[in-house]
Amino acid sequence: MKNLKILWKFSRPHTIIGTIVSVTSLFIISNQIQGIGYLQNWGVLVVTLLSCLGCNLYITGLNQIYDVELDKINKPNLPIASGELSTASAKKIAVSSLSIALFFSFIQNFYFGGLITGIAIIGSLYSIPPIRLKKYHFWAATAIAIVRGPLVNLGIYIHFFITTHGLPITLNSEILLLTFIITAFSVGIAWFKDIPDYEGDKKFNINTLTVRLSKKKTLHLGLILVSSAYLISIIYAFYPTLFQFNLSPDPIQIPSKKIIFGIFQSLCLGVICIAGMTLETENQKAIKRFYMLYWIMFFFEYLGFVFLY
Repeated sequence: MKNLKILWKFSRPHTIIGTIVSVTSLFIISNQIQGIGYLQNWGVLVVTLLSCLGCNLYITGLNQIYDVELDKINKPNLPIASGELSTASAKKIAVSSLSIALFFSFIQNFYFGGLITGIAIIGSLYSIPPIRLKKYHFWAATAIAIVRGPLVNLGIYIHFFITTHGLPITLNSEILLLTFIITAFSVGIAWFKDIPDYEGDKKFNINTLTVRLSKKKTLHLGLILVSSAYLISIIYAFYPTLFQFNLSPDPIQIPSKKIIFGIFQSLCLGVICIAGMTLETENQKAIKRFYMLYWIMFFFEYLGFVFLY
């Protein structure tokens, strides 16, 4: 039981839950667009989840392996930094996770195998010297946004579609909007996660946006970015024809689900803005609570789009 708890901490649970929510949501959306039931082709979902979770654990594990000294300042409760898990054991877990990810991706099709390989490569470049993208705020945010945004959303949606339906692939405005919003959210993840890590990042010359600007300015930039994404989704909900290049929207014809979706997005926007604008950036516990709240709002975005279907 103790080993399982250590593994759970090592996996960074919020990222694991994020992967489960995103992959499952994309599976449901893909099935509904194809006009088939939620539970059909569930075996494809299980195998895809195994591959994505393996890749997730590999990337988060790799980050901890190369950040031990940094984590002793920023995240001393993580298993390697706290001494609960040895670096050698962490490497074995990471390699095993990558092997699982690649095995379960390539047995489905070469497209998905290539997708998971690409994500694993970007995750490796993020942490491993000498490239170590995380040292540079622009490239760190870009790497996280590309993976969590288009590669996961468009990439895995396409995988589900071609695996369960075949060609041609159907893309609609909702999938493109979801990809855009999650990409914006992912840039926010890249910025917000560095706010509580200011001290360690500054000491080890990790050139994050927080180190370059300040905690407050980084927070405000992230809020502006995410609020803009929310506003676009709200406009889409009430004026969907604007996204179909029709400049004469008729709100009376808006489906009721889109109205509810627009209200839901408006409430989410209110929650994240109030939480962000009242946040004391020098209060470490408050910053970490805000970051976890942000991940919860990330999960809710997927649930909102699933509701549309």
